[in-house]
Formats: sequence, structure tokens, C-alpha cells
Amino acid sequence: MEYKVFDEKSYRIHTIKTDKFKSCSMEIMFRDKIDKSKITENILLTDTLLDSSKKYPKRREMSMELEYLYNAHFRGVTTRLGNSFLISFVMDFLDPKYCEKGYLEKVIEFPFEILLNPHVDENGFNERSFNIRKNYIKSEIESLKENPARYAFKQCLLAMDKDSPSSYSMSGYLDDLENITPLSLIDTYNNLLDNYTCDIYVIGNLDMTEVVKYIKKYFVNKSIKPGKIPLYVKNKSRSRSQNIVEKGACEQDSFIMIYNLENLNKKERDYTIRLYNMILGSGGLTSKLYQYLREENSLCYTVSSMYQKYDGLLMIYAGIDAKDKDKCEKLVKKAIKEMINGDFTDLELDNAKKAIVSSIKMNEDNPGGIIDNYLFNELDGLELYDERIKMFNKVTREEIIEVANKVKLNTIYLYKGEDTEWK
Repeated sequence: MEYKVFDEKSYRIHTIKTDKFKSCSMEIMFRDKIDKSKITENILLTDTLLDSSKKYPKRREMSMELEYLYNAHFRGVTTRLGNSFLISFVMDFLDPKYCEKGYLEKVIEFPFEILLNPHVDENGFNERSFNIRKNYIKSEIESLKENPARYAFKQCLLAMDKDSPSSYSMSGYLDDLENITPLSLIDTYNNLLDNYTCDIYVIGNLDMTEVVKYIKKYFVNKSIKPGKIPLYVKNKSRSRSQNIVEKGACEQDSFIMIYNLENLNKKERDYTIRLYNMILGSGGLTSKLYQYLREENSLCYTVSSMYQKYDGLLMIYAGIDAKDKDKCEKLVKKAIKEMINGDFTDLELDNAKKAIVSSIKMNEDNPGGIIDNYLFNELDGLELYDERIKMFNKVTREEIIEVANKVKLNTIYLYKGEDTEWK
């Protein structure tokens, strides 16, 4: 595998040459510091750009062109990474050696045609495309309560720290959505090109000299953007945890406990806490939380723990009956206490390491996983896969116990049905 970076001043091209796959992928990534007031307009912009363009004024025409490009797939993704907001446009396509001559240039040209020649006129973005995507996003926001787990996480994070980026809704906000017009979305589009840091990742068994040549040909963008964007969120901690119960129209009660991770060093953030989390609750049937809440006490349908690195949080979720809330809380605290006391076996630690190494090796067999590895190496100094495997295998029992003492309870939250009993 050969990795190179080409600095074009206003953006950078990252090439990853490998013969592991029959397909290739190009990810055009825009990054900026997250701004809550701009989340909704950025989501709408991404969706609207993907609906039509000057050359392909209807979505059907865009789809037909992708079929012509040997069923290439083009999609947009918006996400939050700590303090950063990311907009990615991803083009997955066949290795050109299986295609007709000229395919590589055509398939690289396509996403830049969509991005740089949007379907706009003097009134702004095409009204039809704009309204279709706006109504879709409105429906997504309004349907949030239909997913009790998603809604519970949203409300719990708001209760934890309503001003933190960790609590921002990545579905968008109705009030902001109503204020966006086809014309105002032009400003959002110009801001994306003028102020967001841009990196382009390309992976595949490709002539990367040709790839770089075609990207430079079709992506003409002269704006120089800032480089580093802060990643880590500093969330509010509490000397005494808060306990919140919310009623709603839900059939499945949701129980969440949020813990702050205080003063972790780099090794602890990248490695030790992940092994801790695997033993505690993300290791499936063998985890402590699964054993205590489901296997031994049948208190929940599902239970897991999630490590949010850039938010400095550990989140525990269980789908329970509200009447069992107090017992669930006690069992979670029991598992947390056992981690502090080192009450886990060498076999549990060894199995956690094997599970994580297996996950890393699976990512190595996925183009997106390899791109992410180089991306986080660039953004946060995260080691590449081979070195990461070595680092995980070096983590000791004593280091996990040390991390366990840095896990501090912040918020306990229950989202329950209106008619559900709970003392």
C-alpha cells in the first residue's frame, strides 16, 4: 500500500494505491468548526446538491449517468466529529482496468460536475429540488420521537450540557429549516467552498498521477482555508450526578447513563479506554453489562456501552421496563465498580484485545476503513493499523484499572411511556 499527499494549497489530495480491491473510492471532504446555527442549512445543501445539477437537472438523469459509469455510486454524508462538522461526497466506482478507455477521467469528473455546477439561477437553487429535500429533512426531524432510543440519546445529551456540541442534533432543527430559502442556500454553498478545509482521498489500484491530474483539471478552487480545526469537546462535569425521568408516547422505555472521561492521556484515549469499554459493555454476550442486566436478571432487550472519543464520554444504553430502572442503575454501577477494583479476568482482557484486533483487520478489508485510518492519522495522530494492533496488545490490566478511576458519572436518564409504572 502506497500513501502520498499532494498539497494544492486550497485543498490536498491523499492517494492510497492498493491492489486489494476491484473497486475504487474517492471521498471529497469539507471540514469546519461546528456551528449549531448552520447544521440544518448544511444538511439541506448536501441533499439538494445530490438531487440535481445544471448538467443533470433531474435526479433520474443523474442516476442514468451513474449507471453508464458502470453503476458507480455517489452519496453525501454530514456528520459531527467532536468540535468539527464534516460534509463528505463519496464516489465509489469500478477499477478502470475493467472498463472502456477514458473511464477514469469521466468518473472523476462526475462529482466535481455536481459540486461546482449546481442547479441554480438568479432565484437561488432549483425550487423543485430544494422543496423535495426540505420536506424530506422536515419529515426526518419530526419523526425523531418515533425512534425512542434516538430521542432518548438526544434528550439525555441536552440534559447533560445543552450548550455542548455533543448535544447538537445532526438531524437539524425545524426553526432553522423554515428560515432557509433557495436564495439563502446560495450563501451556504459559497461558504462551503470559500471557508471549509478540503481534503480529497482516493483509494484503489489506480495510476495516481492520472488521478491527481484529473482532480486538478476539474476541481478549480482557489480559496486558501485554515488547516487545523480543534476536535475535542470539553463537556460539563458534575460533582454530583443528575437523575432525570421524561415521559413520552413510547412502547419501549430507554435507560441511559452518561459518564465523563476525565484527563485521559493519548494512549488512554486511543487504546486503554477501548479495551475497558469492550470488557464493560461493547463486547457483546461476554460483557459485564450483558451478563448482569440480561443474562442473569432478564431486565432488558438490549444493552451496550459506547465510547465517544472526541466528546470525552462513555454512554450506557439499555432498553428496559421503567419499573426496573433502579435495579438496572445498581447493576451498571456494580460493573463500573468492578472495573475500578480490577475484577475482570486475564481471559476477558485477552478476548477484548482479540475482538478489537479482529475489527481492525476487517476495516483493512474495506476501502472506507482504510481511508478513515489515514484521515484520523492526519487529524489526530492516530497510528496506522499495524501499529495500532501492537499498541492494543501492550495494554496492561493496571492501565485499565487506572482508566477506570477516571470514569465519572454525569447523568442518569429514563425515557418512559406515559402509562409505564415507575416509583
